[in-house]
Amino acid sequence: MDPSNRLIRVLVADDSPTALRSICKYLEFEGLFEVVSTAVDGLDLLRKTKEVRPDLVLTDLSMPRANGLEATVELRKLFPELRIIIVTEMTGTSLQEKCLQSGANGFVEKSQMPEKLMVEIFRLFTRNH
Repeated sequence: MDPSNRLIRVLVADDSPTALRSICKYLEFEGLFEVVSTAVDGLDLLRKTKEVRPDLVLTDLSMPRANGLEATVELRKLFPELRIIIVTEMTGTSLQEKCLQSGANGFVEKSQMPEKLMVEIFRLFTRNH
């Protein structure tokens, strides 16, 4: 996936401790990722992204203190090359379109995890490399 064969550095943001733990464990199990930080809300996500400079952000859509969509808009301004996937329990084509228009590179419904998440990550990290 990554031509330098280094692990993809990921920051995971979710206000649900259970979801956060599950996503991190799954990524670590895959062996292709290094979870460099986690965040519990949108402001925490912005601060930690500036600190650790991940390759990929996986963010929940519904979070306190700036939701995933608001955080994505700001992250896109600050880090144009950052890959961002919004993960949510909500569904709908119009929601997906809104997320992509706001700067997200991908959109995954939690009900489609982990298969769809891996498809999206592979799509993002095999393009332009």
